[in-house]
Amino acid sequence: MAKEVGVEWVNTYDCLNQLTHEHEDAGGFYDELVNHDGWVGSFNWGNGAAWEQDFKRPDKGGTADQWVDTADFVYFTGHGSPWGFYFRCDVPDDNLVECDHYSGPTNGDLRLGYDDLEWLALEVCNTLQLDANLGGTNLDVFDRWAEAFQGMHTICSFTTVSLDLATPGRYFAAYLDGRWPSVIFGIPEWMIGRIPLKVIDAWFAMTSLVQPAPYEAAVLYANTQGTDTQNDYIWDRGHVSPDPRRGAANWFSWTWVPHAC
Repeated sequence: MAKEVGVEWVNTYDCLNQLTHEHEDAGGFYDELVNHDGWVGSFNWGNGAAWEQDFKRPDKGGTADQWVDTADFVYFTGHGSPWGFYFRCDVPDDNLVECDHYSGPTNGDLRLGYDDLEWLALEVCNTLQLDANLGGTNLDVFDRWAEAFQGMHTICSFTTVSLDLATPGRYFAAYLDGRWPSVIFGIPEWMIGRIPLKVIDAWFAMTSLVQPAPYEAAVLYANTQGTDTQNDYIWDRGHVSPDPRRGAANWFSWTWVPHAC
């Protein structure tokens, strides 16, 4: 089974302030998995080639079924907020992958995991903030993102702002595939081999390494009967849970975990 990775990134925003290191950030994640762990690179699109519609569900006019949901792991880096994550304003379809309740209870753009996607990393600010206020109404992280899980296992992101850095993607991928002693600390792989971390542990290890103490990372993951997505490793590096499917049992749960950087 081919394991596929896709990344998108934006530096040259036209509606928001420009960023500097997003191509290195996403490119490092892509390069580590493709060139050092046998993954197939599905897409690496940046700036004007990175489109909101690649993440958007088909019934809202998006093409996620042709792009993001055909990969196993997708990594995006750019701007974010509690309401979603942002692209340029001059690309299809618009500049925001929006959450539910932003313009209606079930309006959210993300409905992922119908096909292949297990893990989505959003190296952006504030997307997994626990509570956010919109027009005087509090919308918690479950209000905003619960319906995104249609077989997808985990979203990794931040509750706070995060710094614009070159290294997060490569370090995260190195924790995932087990090459972190070599990539981060320069210890030759032949000396101790690979030590892969679970997806959630890898995200928190990376964020603690590269982001300063005032900031906070988080994960949101889904489960149903017979699944244990919190124990996922990436493919070929350990256990991977079955997909949490709606209707598979009489319960379906979401778990939000914050982690101080």
